[in-house]
Amino acid sequence: MYKRQETRDKRQGEVVILGAGMAGLSTAYHLQNNYSLYEKEAEPGGMARTIDKDGYRFDYDGHLLHFRDEYAFSLISDLLDGNLAPHKRNSWIYSKGSYTRYPFQANFYGLPKDVIKECLVGLIRARLNLVNVYGKRDLNGNFDNWIRMTFGEGIAEHFMLSYNKKFWTVEPKELVCDWLDGFVPVPAIEDVVTGAISSSTKPYGYNSRFWYPVKGGISEVVDGFLQKTSNLHVNKKVVTIDQHRKEIVFEDGTIKGFKHLVSTIPLPELWKILVNIPDKVKEAFSRLRHTSIFVVNLGIKRDDVTDRHWVYYPEESIAFYRTGFPTNFSMDVAPSNRTSLYAEISYSDNKKIDKEKAIRDTVRDLKLLGIICREDEIEVCQPIDIKYGYVIYDSNRKSAVQTIKNYLQRFGIHTIGRYGSWSYMSMEDVILEGREMARCLLTS
Repeated sequence: MYKRQETRDKRQGEVVILGAGMAGLSTAYHLQNNYSLYEKEAEPGGMARTIDKDGYRFDYDGHLLHFRDEYAFSLISDLLDGNLAPHKRNSWIYSKGSYTRYPFQANFYGLPKDVIKECLVGLIRARLNLVNVYGKRDLNGNFDNWIRMTFGEGIAEHFMLSYNKKFWTVEPKELVCDWLDGFVPVPAIEDVVTGAISSSTKPYGYNSRFWYPVKGGISEVVDGFLQKTSNLHVNKKVVTIDQHRKEIVFEDGTIKGFKHLVSTIPLPELWKILVNIPDKVKEAFSRLRHTSIFVVNLGIKRDDVTDRHWVYYPEESIAFYRTGFPTNFSMDVAPSNRTSLYAEISYSDNKKIDKEKAIRDTVRDLKLLGIICREDEIEVCQPIDIKYGYVIYDSNRKSAVQTIKNYLQRFGIHTIGRYGSWSYMSMEDVILEGREMARCLLTS
């Protein structure tokens, strides 16, 4: 136990924010004043940090800005003050020994003819069996059923099921469809036929265009927020939140009182530091599941590796589920005549990982794919292990999160952000959630 004798701050008028990632920074920015922002690490940014190593800038995984909201675009544009460039997505899928354009369900051109036939026939049969697929998605069913019902057996078997199992680390039938809307494009049959007989460049999905800083990495967004916020305290790890006493105990022995607490701490970590939780709430916490991501960042001594932005790999024979090439987002993230790339590998309780082997397998597969020619082309290797990668949307998630949030709100504790809300969210979503949280607090 930490003795309550060093520093005690019992002021409860201001809002306390835990976590200076994108959600916490957005909340602080929109509150403008009367808040304290605490970050356990030595620097702010959370998952939106960038690591500098030997002239390379590696983001914590692939972070791109996709805008559907005019306010979010205007805000980030102002914060970056011109340091933001648009890109037309150039993403692909590698399967059956061929590269096809993303999304798979609209682009079969280049696949073996028998695969193209199976995908087209399956899609047509699915559409004939389904009335108004765009208005009547089976959002109450499981993801496996939704895939087969929406796209047919060919697309399901040749990409959708294998990729999603590899990415989520669980069978698609274990997933519900709460997260789908806007993330999985459903093209018209006419567009699918076009993409089967030619290399179609028609854009699909929310990320057909994206933005990225011209200079620096994604942490430029963090720096933009920091210039407009104050009262940030780093190296402040929380060891106890006494929700009954409305007090936070930090590892350095300081104690902070609160009236309203905004937490971006991942819910499974929050569970560990709360006091005297009822059994029903403990049980809700225990039902939360997630994937982790092991990211292998590499600096390559060539600048002609590829012009693609990122590539998906559905086949289990390849170690990673996606590669990305940040030097195609911004030349500033690597020295001249160099390429930076990342390879992402999912793991979880269902799918264990040997991280040293994962690096070796990544290099092996990059050579087999022709992305690198020799190992000595690699001059920098910076692995990043991300414990909380993606929330698993199983049948327990929704009720568990609601139980937890209802309990915490009784004590003035609000959980936000990707892992505080326990949701599949883009950076834009997180920024807007911070704004909405600030609005609620300012009117409470």
